[in-house]
Amino acid sequence: MITTLAHDELMSMGARYRADYLAEQAGYTLGLAAKDGTALAALLPKDYLAEMKEAQAGLSAALKDKALMAEESKSATGAQNAAYAKAKVWRRKVMHRCRRAARLGTKMPDELTKLNDVRTVPALAGQLDKMVKLLESEKASLMADTAALITEGQGIAQALKAADAAQELKRLKELPQTVQAFYLQKGTVYVGLKVINDAGRELHADSPEQAAAYNLSILRRRHNNKKAPEAQPQA
Repeated sequence: MITTLAHDELMSMGARYRADYLAEQAGYTLGLAAKDGTALAALLPKDYLAEMKEAQAGLSAALKDKALMAEESKSATGAQNAAYAKAKVWRRKVMHRCRRAARLGTKMPDELTKLNDVRTVPALAGQLDKMVKLLESEKASLMADTAALITEGQGIAQALKAADAAQELKRLKELPQTVQAFYLQKGTVYVGLKVINDAGRELHADSPEQAAAYNLSILRRRHNNKKAPEAQPQA
């Protein structure tokens, strides 16, 4: 069992990510895990990596289904998914700007320098609201012009709230069973990759460079122009 998170939650997560990027990301992450061998496997449930390899194979097979790919392309344009992706990027920009200020000697609230993992749209919108308010109070301490960043965050938070989460879930549940299963499959792989990354970072807690290799750069490359890490060969 890769995760026991609720099906609705996994399906909503799966709808946000491209299957081809997820499959490629899984190849990279599983290749990295294979290099760490039993040391990493010991930090995961029994046969976890084998289950993830099977899930990746299933996802790769689904990429050949034209009907599923057409539905995915349609879903990717949804207002909620677009706002969710923008919110994730905005949070990272805020975090790095505020970390920079902290390293220069300005005390910054933890909420602006550390990002808690949030899985639902309402939780993400609430987090953005709080970060915007904190940015307002700290903007005089930040070297860069923060007004535009604050305005951007306000707009994204409003977009998240406008794209009603209940309606989005209702839409997903009205899709054909094959499409729902596909989104569930994608969400499960996504969570599994996060689990492996957590284990990898724990294993290499004494080596920031090795820990940083456990990332989702391939999956997130649509949000920036940075080159993603090359996929590792699978064992």
